[in-house]
Amino acid sequence: MQSPLSSRTARIGIAGTQLIFEDLGCIFREQPIEDYGIDAHVEFIEKEQATGKLIALQIKSGDSWFKEKNGNNIIFRGNNEHLEYWQNHSLPVIVVLYKHSERTAYWQAVNNNTVQRTKQGWKLLIPLDRKVNFQALEQLKKWSQKIISPREYTELSLQDKSHGQAKRYAAHILLNREFTKDDIIQVIKDLTNKLKNREYYINKQREERWRNTQAHVIWIYLYLSPEDCHRANWICMTQWISKKLSPAPIQLDGETIDGDIVVKWNEDCQERSRISRLYELPKEKFLDLMMKLADPIREIVTQIENVINQYNSGEIDEARYMSLMSSFESQVTKLYFEATDMGSAPLECRDLSQQFQNLAAITHNLVLPFSDHGLKTWDKAARKNLVQMYLRDYHKELQKFDFEFEKIN
Repeated sequence: MQSPLSSRTARIGIAGTQLIFEDLGCIFREQPIEDYGIDAHVEFIEKEQATGKLIALQIKSGDSWFKEKNGNNIIFRGNNEHLEYWQNHSLPVIVVLYKHSERTAYWQAVNNNTVQRTKQGWKLLIPLDRKVNFQALEQLKKWSQKIISPREYTELSLQDKSHGQAKRYAAHILLNREFTKDDIIQVIKDLTNKLKNREYYINKQREERWRNTQAHVIWIYLYLSPEDCHRANWICMTQWISKKLSPAPIQLDGETIDGDIVVKWNEDCQERSRISRLYELPKEKFLDLMMKLADPIREIVTQIENVINQYNSGEIDEARYMSLMSSFESQVTKLYFEATDMGSAPLECRDLSQQFQNLAAITHNLVLPFSDHGLKTWDKAARKNLVQMYLRDYHKELQKFDFEFEKIN
């Protein structure tokens, strides 16, 4: 019976890595049943006691894994399916490259700081001086230590949605820890019970109407990250309706828990987050692209105002005015479409990005009366009124834009 070379090489890598970790005083547990991208777990020992602190290993062996290098780094490339699995793993994951001829294992952690995206996929740089040995042991132990937030969740916002017939709250909640689905359900139950007795009101009229009254309807939106909250990409939303409320509002379609809370799970939440991250720009890139559009917009509006003043004072005639404004329309339309196709702003620039989009849209509105469609739609008097209105709006939005820009610096 033949024994494939690739299989023997893989076994040598696992066995060699196991020997190294056990020589370091660790517990090595191979995961041989299914190949989901994790070959072994390593548990660290302190004072001859198992600590419960573990890391997960993907082990590769053979000369082919050492062929691609960049300076003092081995370049490791893998498939996207494994990367997504590792990044969502409950344990910290490290890639280990075992070189049998040297009886040496090299390692690198898999996380957002070490993974580099490429056009074809991704890569991981594994330094040649990063060997699995006693010097690396303390750092490997640090990878296994989780820093846990003292709070399970953060209330991002509480909205008073009450009206004359019902006291209603909507809460947006950021989860601060890793949760199982059962854990999330318990958080939902606890939050719902707390929100029933909240006394937050948007104005005095609602407070006078509903003070010391238990809520009738509660909606909760749970998020895994602030970015997801900004994108309204919740992991689940819930609805609780008091049995005292009649007539009852339309009920959410989802799973019923605890008899009267309905939970709608967003199974695509993590995939949407992953896709959004692919298009998110770093701060410096976003600001560079934005200012390359914002500065020309300012310059063009200044020119538009000069042309309007010249037209109103009689320095230029109607034909010249219309020709210049039509030229501005084509320039602004080009800038406007570029502004809407910049990519996603980082979280700290989201308010600035929104304000820049508002500024670009108002500027586009300013010249729309001079587009082919605008010339057919509005007469001379209507165009004049629209231009005056949008110029006022432009200067208001420009002040807001400058304010948001100062906030992030």
